[in-house]
Amino acid sequence: MSMNKKYTWADFLKNHPEQKEKKIKRTSKEGGKAFEAAFKQHLKEYLKDRLGKIDKECELVEKRQKALANSLKEAKKIEKKRNIQQKIGAAGSYLKKLEKMRDRTKTSQKSL
Repeated sequence: MSMNKKYTWADFLKNHPEQKEKKIKRTSKEGGKAFEAAFKQHLKEYLKDRLGKIDKECELVEKRQKALANSLKEAKKIEKKRNIQQKIGAAGSYLKKLEKMRDRTKTSQKSL
């Protein structure tokens, strides 16, 4: 879902009842400016929350990866070691994906 669909005029009116009382239209200059300012503020908060979630997920994956590395040292059978190594590799690729998400989110924040 695009960012434009995450915050609509109806959401704006719910958050700003004074604009609803004035019966300002979306297409008016005043309504357009007020909506754009509120949209940018909403977008900043959303991206900040998103970064927090990504950071938490990174921490969880890193802990899981360390636990798997410890269990790899303890494993004795080759089949089990191979299975654990695949899980560690999957966790590593997921970390890389999360880093890309973090970079894209930071770029979006800077462009505002």
